[in-house]
Amino acid sequence: MHQSWMVVGLCIGIVIGAVIGFAMRINYFVSPVWIVLVVVLLVIGYIKPRLAFVVIALVVGMIMAFVRVASELVGQDYINQLLGKDVLVIGEVKGDPEYDDGEVKMKISDLGFGDDEIKTSGSIYVKVGGEVDVRQGDKVTLKGKLLNGFGTYAGYLYKPVVKKILRPEPGSWVLGVRNWFADKVRKVVPEEEAQLGLSYLLGMKTGLSSELSENLRMVGLTHIVVASGAHLSILVEVARRMFGRLSRFSGLLFSVIFVVFFMAMVGWTPSILRAGIMAILTLVSWYVGRKIAPWRLILMVAAFTLMLEPSFIVNLGWLLSFASYAGIMMLGPWMKRFFYGERKPGFVGSTVLTTVAATVMTLPLVLYYYGTMSLISVVANLLILPTLPWAMGLVFVAGVLAVVPWVSAVVGWCTKILLDFHIAVVGWFGGMRGFLVEIGVGHGWVFLLYIALLACLAIGLIGKKVVKLGEG
Repeated sequence: MHQSWMVVGLCIGIVIGAVIGFAMRINYFVSPVWIVLVVVLLVIGYIKPRLAFVVIALVVGMIMAFVRVASELVGQDYINQLLGKDVLVIGEVKGDPEYDDGEVKMKISDLGFGDDEIKTSGSIYVKVGGEVDVRQGDKVTLKGKLLNGFGTYAGYLYKPVVKKILRPEPGSWVLGVRNWFADKVRKVVPEEEAQLGLSYLLGMKTGLSSELSENLRMVGLTHIVVASGAHLSILVEVARRMFGRLSRFSGLLFSVIFVVFFMAMVGWTPSILRAGIMAILTLVSWYVGRKIAPWRLILMVAAFTLMLEPSFIVNLGWLLSFASYAGIMMLGPWMKRFFYGERKPGFVGSTVLTTVAATVMTLPLVLYYYGTMSLISVVANLLILPTLPWAMGLVFVAGVLAVVPWVSAVVGWCTKILLDFHIAVVGWFGGMRGFLVEIGVGHGWVFLLYIALLACLAIGLIGKKVVKLGEG
């Protein structure tokens, strides 16, 4: 038993350490001595199962986070020295570049500066003017003035000169399959609808028009075009049921393979990393017949992803992904018990409560970063989300059957009709600006809302235990 609580303490320590490390810019935990200390403390905590082991695990977790944060901050400090100067940067394009109004926007990582390619950690946001053929995984050489970064970006290059684009050969076969499939979909579904469908299925939102993207943001539907937990859960459930008919192990094996393949196609974004790891852990718990408490699952995945990339702690996509999941898995059940008691809500009721739970839990983050809140986002979600699995399924079938003329035409037409409905809903609600509440960005008081949410969860947990004791 003490090992499980040791893991909990370790995970809490990692999360707290990442927050403190970035807030206080602790960049001196770079010596290998700290790693040795971590190992020694873990051994002591394991062989001495007393109350102190939780404290030891907490300290170990914080030290581990400080070590990872230090390596990230050292890279940022080096980049800060170059701000305002003309630099030569070599880096790899991460994720799909975005093409908008004659500009190409992309993120580059695995950075090297100057002719000597001095390596450093961190990532840079780049906006290139003109038509440039650049893809995910390309190695680009850019020259321009390095400006202050924002969010998780250590720097920003605005319209640099593109010196070289090196495309790996043969390149990623996974991305090759994805691009081939996307081309098939575009042959049977009109461009605008195809781009929306591909953003649902594969997270390829680069071709969305600026008007549609803005309307999605205005009505609180941006999450539907970012491949994340909702999309992956739909696909995993289909795979598990399909292969689970062969055997339980087949359901697990092929579902995990499917998850990893999907993550590789979409890209290792914060939201898809969170969703993929949680999906795999959930599948494993289903296979062994044990349930993992949602709060434990959230803690473990948060700690693991922060060890992979500590800057996720200030990444909005990562924060929204965890907040949304926490809302669905923790606040959602409390709301269902509050409104329905022991009765099971119907489809509409369940959808509404789930949507409200996710919306409420992400609301402080949305208010802080965007400064706006849509009063009709729940209605828009209620119209779109029930048909989202059908839209994803039709897009998939359209791509698979693109080589069959008559059948592909029928499937393409059905896909277009459903996606046109989505576009119409988003456009109609997006035009209703009277339901938009604006408070401005950067107001820290909005996070006080989480105190009320935590109080609700605590009351719900206590009430649930009281009911169980009464039944006992």
